[in-house]
Amino acid sequence: MNKKQLFSLALCTASITTCNFVHAFGTNGASNRRDAISSAFKQGSATAAAILLGGSDVSAADGSPSTTAFSAFEVRPDASKSLNPSLQLVKPESLLKKLVIDVNKHQGGAIWLGEHHNSEADHLLQADIIRSIAAMRSGNNKNKPISIGLEQVQIQFQHFLDDYVAGNISEKTMLAGVEWQTRWAWSFDGYRPIFELAREQKIPLIALNVDAEDLAEVEQGGLPALNAKDRLFRYVIDPVGFAEFAKAEEFSEYVNYVIQPSYNLHLQMGLLRTTMSGKQLEEPMSFRNFFSGRILWDEAMASAASTWCANNPDGLMFGLVGADHVKFGKGINGRFERLAKGKYSSATLILNPTGTDSRPAGNMNTMIEESSREKLYAQRLTLQLRYLDEGISKKSVGATEKELRAPQTTGGVLAFSDYIVVNNAGDYIVG
Repeated sequence: MNKKQLFSLALCTASITTCNFVHAFGTNGASNRRDAISSAFKQGSATAAAILLGGSDVSAADGSPSTTAFSAFEVRPDASKSLNPSLQLVKPESLLKKLVIDVNKHQGGAIWLGEHHNSEADHLLQADIIRSIAAMRSGNNKNKPISIGLEQVQIQFQHFLDDYVAGNISEKTMLAGVEWQTRWAWSFDGYRPIFELAREQKIPLIALNVDAEDLAEVEQGGLPALNAKDRLFRYVIDPVGFAEFAKAEEFSEYVNYVIQPSYNLHLQMGLLRTTMSGKQLEEPMSFRNFFSGRILWDEAMASAASTWCANNPDGLMFGLVGADHVKFGKGINGRFERLAKGKYSSATLILNPTGTDSRPAGNMNTMIEESSREKLYAQRLTLQLRYLDEGISKKSVGATEKELRAPQTTGGVLAFSDYIVVNNAGDYIVG
């Protein structure tokens, strides 16, 4: 079976039914979909813009105070009959040490720092975590490479990142070279501390994202459009695994909970008549093409990270990616773990999440109301997704909701994240 035949297995996974839409928001003349999302944020729908891209308890491990600038919680999923996940408060120092130990037990790994692109607080957390772990790893005489993987930059612009870190070009020249303003659109101001840290410590910056021109091909014609131009395998280094990944019952639950609602919201906001590269579409993008673009996006970033780890033994990549791409474990992080085959560690930290981050993208008014709250109630976080046993799922046609909720039908759960990291634990209110 050749590569194209293998990939035909993956193409069939993209044939999911398209939903109807309500055109509620215009794009205000934005040149591409990313600009339109940024425009929506500026109009006040901050939570919706960030997304576009059961009750639980919080318990403290001990009562001793922490001296670090952030607080951390471990997500403890529960697949037992009680289905009662929880958050466990952990000392930041203990979390960082555990992450380093886990990487050292493997041949390298990745730490995914799930961000909200418009949040300077998230980016300061990213810089703090990277700086702290880099210092811990440098204490060992053994050469252990570190890199920072960037969803924000497309792979065709890698040489500009290399020149910036080497000190050969200025920040202004680098930003112009990677076409930050048009290709990413979110303000660079929040990211500046991370880039300056990378340049100061000579930490390689690695472009992870799909080139917009290639993503546009998929958004118009699905994966076959890119495959026909022999560019698909720039991003998919494991076509068989890529196809098999989409067949599991847990991935179906992930699609229903994360990707399908995201598509619906894009439609509601009127954002699917333009590709990421700015090409106008005669009709709103189909779910098949939206889904194909999303899984290519995630697979490409996982593949780039895996390739870097393979080329840098004992190396650690910090992945700066949207929280939406790593929540519930079947986005970039799950794909990286599949490619790693146990050789590399993988840990996901979602930064400053709100209840909206852990629920399906939904009604605009509800999300704007959620984003206006000053405090985050921990019990509003959905800490896990339950999926059905595969055997049960295949026989579920005609089954009642009560029957499908029976404990014996549970196949497993998907945790929201490995860890949640927040600037202020006081924002997590219990009771």
